[in-house]
Amino acid sequence: MTLREKILKTFVVTIREINTHGGPEKFFEDYPVGGLFYGEGRPLLDENGVEMGTFYSNEKLKECQKYSKKKLLVCADGCHLTGRTYWSSAKLSGDPDYEQDAYNMGKIIGMSFNDKGVDWVLGPCIDMCFDHTTEWGLTNDPIVTAKIYRQMIKGIRDQGVCATAKHFPGMGTSHLNMHMTPGQNTFNFDRWMETYGYTYLEMFKEDVDSVMTTHITLKSYDNEKHDGFYPIATFSEKITTELLKGKLGFEGAVVTDALIMGGMATGDLVAETVQAFKSGADLLLWPPVEAAEVIEEKILSGEIPMSRLEDALKRIERMENFRNKALETKSYDTPDPKFADEASKATIAKSICLLRNELDLLPLNSDKYKKVLIVNGTESEDSSSCNLLKTELEKHGIEADIERHIYDVPSNVCWQRDIDALQAKYDLVLFNIAANHGTWGTPLMLIWASHLFDKKKKVIIHYGSPYFAEDYFPEDPTYIEMNNSANEESARALVERLLGEKEFTGIPSMILDIL
Repeated sequence: MTLREKILKTFVVTIREINTHGGPEKFFEDYPVGGLFYGEGRPLLDENGVEMGTFYSNEKLKECQKYSKKKLLVCADGCHLTGRTYWSSAKLSGDPDYEQDAYNMGKIIGMSFNDKGVDWVLGPCIDMCFDHTTEWGLTNDPIVTAKIYRQMIKGIRDQGVCATAKHFPGMGTSHLNMHMTPGQNTFNFDRWMETYGYTYLEMFKEDVDSVMTTHITLKSYDNEKHDGFYPIATFSEKITTELLKGKLGFEGAVVTDALIMGGMATGDLVAETVQAFKSGADLLLWPPVEAAEVIEEKILSGEIPMSRLEDALKRIERMENFRNKALETKSYDTPDPKFADEASKATIAKSICLLRNELDLLPLNSDKYKKVLIVNGTESEDSSSCNLLKTELEKHGIEADIERHIYDVPSNVCWQRDIDALQAKYDLVLFNIAANHGTWGTPLMLIWASHLFDKKKKVIIHYGSPYFAEDYFPEDPTYIEMNNSANEESARALVERLLGEKEFTGIPSMILDIL
């Protein structure tokens, strides 16, 4: 390979980058990159019907693979297994068998990737929740986090698919979102080592193939300002090379988070890509391909040592060897939708947690509760979780209405009289809430009104941040943590437990007394 070809081997591009440079045939002739991001979903098309986002079809993936002169290392955040009836993202917490569940979920991910011909998953996310305004992880317990995600990584790798631990050095101590602005990990270094450092070291024991750095600072380790700013991990040689590769001893490949986010944008994508590579990133996610020429110039001038490129290629080769061996020996299972669905059902059932039942309202007496109001506290006017819940209740003979705007006239206050008139029409009120990162994408008046309903006939059902129970509903006596996303199976499992047909087996995901 030429020097330029070696540099391009570190580039993981999007379909947008390919199509803005002439399409697959021309692009791979001009830019023999080593990696490709596969975004499975509805593509964003321009006026000519050309994909200009990150989503595209499996057919387009195969076309790119056809025109590439080398075998591409294809990565994705997720793939759907052909033939599955629904998709689950249960949080895997609260059951003695959660390690087996975690392994099964990793196995499902691996099966899905093999089914679509994708080599490498950009997950799991092993971040933790320590700040009430974030929902970056599963729990705030590093030991539980490590046990779960070691098994998930094992399940992925047992299917011959490369796995990633992210987002280094760890989200979840600050409300700042790196998609919009530089984030930060605020822990002092001793506490960082006891929490995030511990979980990453545990992932290395499972031989995780890559670690994704992200656009956040770790001032307790790198506090040297550049141009007046503390460096984010993406641009920090101390965090990426000295800490991750050196002090922690990570031997796999370091991949950047997407190089287009607001958390690292300075207005010069080429310069940002060069700095990320110089700092120790081995794989550059969504870079402008024009940066390859600049990296080449800096290597030839000695500004970037050749050893930096050699280190990157060695670590990429490590990933490729693992994946290629699996493909050659077929050391993985045939994709099995039935196994995937059954394993997901079991996980969903175990994840639903009855956090409070202080009035013994649950299980519901189906003879007493015939008409139910579902209040849509999600970010969508037409909430799928509310509709699924309504459908499932009606299967059990319970009439259900859905309301979002629960006051009749525009007003800047909520009136108890109006709330009382509404709730008098129903035997029970279910507040169906899905809110992430400590915020509600709902009308202010609905949030206000949620506290005016009679607690003796109100149940909070929450799909989002585990801190909502303490922050927004500390006095509500009946509260359910779903710990999974809404789908037909989670709605069915929820109603079974509301009516006492099945028991709640989940436990809280947070250890609030250590905060």
